[in-house]
Parts: sequence; C-alpha cells; structure tokens
Amino acid sequence: MTTARQWLALTIAFLLVLIGTTLLLPIPWLDDRTVIQELTETPEKTFHLVTVEYEGEAEGKEIEAYRWDPGFITVNQGDKVNLVLHGVNGREHRFSLKEFGISGVVRKGKTARVSFVADKPGTYQLICHDHATADTNGPMIAYIMVLGGN
Repeated sequence: MTTARQWLALTIAFLLVLIGTTLLLPIPWLDDRTVIQELTETPEKTFHLVTVEYEGEAEGKEIEAYRWDPGFITVNQGDKVNLVLHGVNGREHRFSLKEFGISGVVRKGKTARVSFVADKPGTYQLICHDHATADTNGPMIAYIMVLGGN
C-alpha cells in the first residue's frame, strides 16, 4: 500500500522532472529554443535592406541614385542585429559597417547576411563603397542608430 507521504514524494519528483524537461528541451513555439535560452539570450532583431536604384532626368540628362531601403534603423544597446541585404539593383555593392568590423559584398539577385551585437550607443553608417559619393550615384548609406541603455 502506498502512503500519503510516498504519493507526495512521487508528485514532487514528477513536478521537478516536468519543470526540468520544460527548461531544457527545445519547444516548437519558441523556434526550437529552450526556455532557458529564451530567458537568457540577447534580444535579436532582423532587418531586411534592399539595394534600390532611382532613375530620373534633370536638364535633359539622365540621372541615377543608389540607396539602401530602409535607410534608417533603430536598435537598443545590447541587441543582436541581423542585417539581410538583398541585391535588387546594381551589379554589386561592396559595403562596410566599420565600427562593428563588418564588410562584404551583395550582388544582384543574391543575399548577404551579416550580424553584430550593438554594444555601443551612437549612429553608424552602413556604406556602399561602390556608390559612396554623388559622382558614383550615391551616397548609398544606411544609418543605424543604437540607443543607450537606461
């Protein structure tokens, strides 16, 4: 015969196993991450930027300008930032975000992905070096503002 004390011990053991399992096993609705990962990982933000070419005419002359769209992103200090750069217009765009040690190339029809932790407040420039000045149909710059923690 099982006593009340044994049932209590079994119930407590079952609850501890259930709680441990919940904390340590991946959960589908948390993108297959554990509860511990969900509670302790750095907030993550993903932004998709597109290479855009604007064409027009001024004083009988055809003009072009290249831009990142969106051209301005705001994140919080400590966020993990993922940039997904889509090459839509232009053959290729060599880019850098020098304060975070990032550089690369996005080509037409391709995607480039870069990530960094926004560890210092300020406003930083994602620069396309192929279109850095008005002479090269730029400047093609996206601004990333990192808000400081309170």
